[in-house]
Amino acid sequence: MTSFALGDYRCRYLNVGEFDLSADTLFGDAPVGALAETLKRHELDPERIVFQVRALLVDTGVNRVLIDPAGTWEDPHRLGTVLEREGIDPESIDTVIVSHGHADHFWGGVRADGRPLFTNARYWMQRSEWQHWLPGDNPEPDHAETFRKTLLPLEDCFSFADGEQEIVPGIRFRPTPGHSPGHMAIEIGGRAIYTGDVLLSPPNVEQPDWVCRFDVWPEQVVASRRKLLAELGRSGSLVLTCHFPGSGAGRVVAAGDGWRWQPEELA
Repeated sequence: MTSFALGDYRCRYLNVGEFDLSADTLFGDAPVGALAETLKRHELDPERIVFQVRALLVDTGVNRVLIDPAGTWEDPHRLGTVLEREGIDPESIDTVIVSHGHADHFWGGVRADGRPLFTNARYWMQRSEWQHWLPGDNPEPDHAETFRKTLLPLEDCFSFADGEQEIVPGIRFRPTPGHSPGHMAIEIGGRAIYTGDVLLSPPNVEQPDWVCRFDVWPEQVVASRRKLLAELGRSGSLVLTCHFPGSGAGRVVAAGDGWRWQPEELA
């Protein structure tokens, strides 16, 4: 766990686990030479790029907000164990945000018996994202099946946003479609942006047109990524990621006609 402040907000990154992806999966359309050079610069192993899996807890002083209640395939419900170890009572959390419907971003919000882990919280998602996972002919059938089995029984716990929206004071949804149709980033206190999976790995910052094999709508994700990077390059806001190595945090710095990733330690 890493604790840090954003103005008057107290935040905690909760490390839930990790999994590996190959560069071929993560940057499937990248030119071979440019990919090799970029991976070397970022010290990434092309056969084993380690994805951290994190949840983010934000205490605004008024609300306790858990962003992306993460879980892994090996242990979908480990978040509950992490919270217990860190002395965080799930009943103290009043707002749970799911950035999108891939299981590693919601599994931890559900107990092994199918009940919600956060019994006093409203769960939030974009309405378009929820509706995307319901049809049987979904382009990601495994994810859709997991979504329907796991989250559909919790529908009464959910509220749905339609586009950009402040859901509690200081926490605002920012639609970033493409990785999934209703994917969103989350603005925190006007000081930071949690990116979910619109940015999967540091090379996405300097090579925003490289898409992964599970970016089902590649043109949309590139457009969303470029728009967000342009904003972050201007604002200098802290960027909080789910899967990046190291602290998971950094800044987007303008570099010529593009951008570069500047990692940052949290304190």
